[in-house]
Amino acid sequence: MIKKEKSFIMEQEDKKVREQLSKIKYKILVMSGKGGVGKSTVAVNIAIGLSLQDFMVGLLDVDLHGPNIPKMLGARDLRLSRKPDGKIGAIKYSPNLKFLSIEPLLPSEDSAVIWRGPLKHSAIRQFIGDIDWGELDYLIIDAPPGTGDEPLTVAKTIPDAYVVIVTTPQEVSLIDVKKSIRFCQKTKMRILGIVENMSGFICPHCGKPIDLFKKGGGEKLAQELGLRFLGRIPIDPRVVDTGDTGRPFIAAYPESPTAKAFEELIRKIISATEEMKRDILEERFMRIAIPINTPSKIEIDPEKFDLFAIYDIENNKILVKDVVKRTENQNLIDFLKEQVVTHVLLFDPPKNLADHLSQNEIRVLVTDTSTESPDNLIEEYLKEKQSH
Repeated sequence: MIKKEKSFIMEQEDKKVREQLSKIKYKILVMSGKGGVGKSTVAVNIAIGLSLQDFMVGLLDVDLHGPNIPKMLGARDLRLSRKPDGKIGAIKYSPNLKFLSIEPLLPSEDSAVIWRGPLKHSAIRQFIGDIDWGELDYLIIDAPPGTGDEPLTVAKTIPDAYVVIVTTPQEVSLIDVKKSIRFCQKTKMRILGIVENMSGFICPHCGKPIDLFKKGGGEKLAQELGLRFLGRIPIDPRVVDTGDTGRPFIAAYPESPTAKAFEELIRKIISATEEMKRDILEERFMRIAIPINTPSKIEIDPEKFDLFAIYDIENNKILVKDVVKRTENQNLIDFLKEQVVTHVLLFDPPKNLADHLSQNEIRVLVTDTSTESPDNLIEEYLKEKQSH
């Protein structure tokens, strides 16, 4: 009885999360491999810049141990609002920007959050499912550095989130970036690109650039790994002052070289998200799942769809193949959404199953043979697709 009740509660929570996320067009996780690279500064200025371009934006701070977003926005006195329908809304910073952080929910600003994984997981899911964000064009999520509980929870809860990785040009930072990239590959999150922060310094006296922390390391790494380079953000000493006084830099000094660099970064993010959406719609990017019962044989019984071969395909080339098992009692659609599957390849699927998948925006590919291996089926499909 208790197990069933717990399962029902979890189903209701999942439903609330899905309903909220369905109202948000693009979700972007801003992460870094290590601390001290200015990740929160980048996240705040991206959110502000998007809102200044008339996009509806949400900014979610999931750094539960060191929440800085309220201070950087100068909004520590703002609180959650209750709507006429009884729902609790995110904190309104401006007509186009809402934000949420754990800091306004703590007894005092210096309260320590001493939580382990399960509590963090629950809090972040509540930030998304229990808070009414409304209709948003972008949700920017500021995660703590590294690849721990918080970014992992975001990856599991928002599987279609894109990732912006922030680094400095230093080699020690670039080494940790590779860990972030590996994290994204493991969790199947698509990377929008890399931002090189603290990239050069414009001397306020002579106007000449000085490379305090080197320059170009992030761009070189992006080229090596085949990732999009989103831009360099030069150091400006006023970034520190604006962060401490709660005046986002891009709004406080719009004519500065650093603000211009942020504006260019935002343009590239808008372009990259739209391009990635087109890739999916036009099938330049696909994640195809095939139910299997052995590594070389497709499963034809829908009651036994527990093990899947999943292929990441870009421009008709297989980038990654993975084999993933659906957890016990997990709903098929929830599993496929968690894996960010765009297509399922099935042998003679029942109409009700095919319709159910299509209604959930998962395209159904049908094969007329059950004897071919999954690898061969994918290769044949790609050849046929390319010939058209």
